[in-house]
Amino acid sequence: SIEGVAEQVRITLSVAGIPFDDIRVPFSEWQTKKPTTKYGQLPEMILPNGQLITESMAMLRLAGEADPEGKLYPADVGKRLQIEEALGLTADLSRAWRPALYIGMRPEKLGHPKSVDWAKEEKDATVKKLREAFLEEELPRYMGYYADLIKEAGGNAFLLGEDLTIADIAAYQGLNYYRKGVADYVPADCLDPYPDVVAFLKRVEEQPKVAAYKASKA
Repeated sequence: SIEGVAEQVRITLSVAGIPFDDIRVPFSEWQTKKPTTKYGQLPEMILPNGQLITESMAMLRLAGEADPEGKLYPADVGKRLQIEEALGLTADLSRAWRPALYIGMRPEKLGHPKSVDWAKEEKDATVKKLREAFLEEELPRYMGYYADLIKEAGGNAFLLGEDLTIADIAAYQGLNYYRKGVADYVPADCLDPYPDVVAFLKRVEEQPKVAAYKASKA
C-alpha cells in the first residue's frame, strides 16, 4: 500500500514515545469526510488542548520537538539548520518527481487531456517517457546528494551523525517509496545502484524504535 505523508509523523511520535490515536479514513468515506477538513486534505492532528494542526511538516517538527531525549529535533540552532537543509533536500526530490507522478494521476495539471479523454497508448507512452527520464536524470543526482550527506556524517550512521532525526525519518519515507514498485515504469530495484543510500535506509529501518513501530504494524 502507499503510505501517505502522515506515516513519517507516526514513526516520529513512536520513536519519541508519545502515545497517539491513529484514525484512518477509508477511501470509501473520503468524499464525505473531505468537506469537513480545514483545507480539503489529510492528515490532520488534534492536540490534547483541542488545537487542530493541518500541515504534515508542522506535525513532523512538533513530534520531533516532543522527543524527551532531544535528539529528533534538537534545540540547538546549528543542528536544526542541518536538519532543515536535509528536510529541504527530501522536499526537492519530491518536487522533482511530481511531474512524473501527476502525468499518470492528473495529466490535465500538466497541460494534457484528462485521463478519460486521453488515448491510452499516447498517455502510457508519455508516462513512460517522463518516469524513465526521472530515473535517468533526477534520481541519480539526488542519490549523489544523499550519499554525500551520509559520507560527511561518517558513512555508517544517519544523515547528520549518530543520532536519528526527523530528517532521517522524512528521507526514509520519501526514498522508500521508490522501492515499493507502486508506480508504473519505476522498478522496485531502482535504488539498488546506490548502495550507500540503501544501507542508510536499512539503518533507519533497523533503529530499535523504528523497528518496533514497523513490527507493531506488520
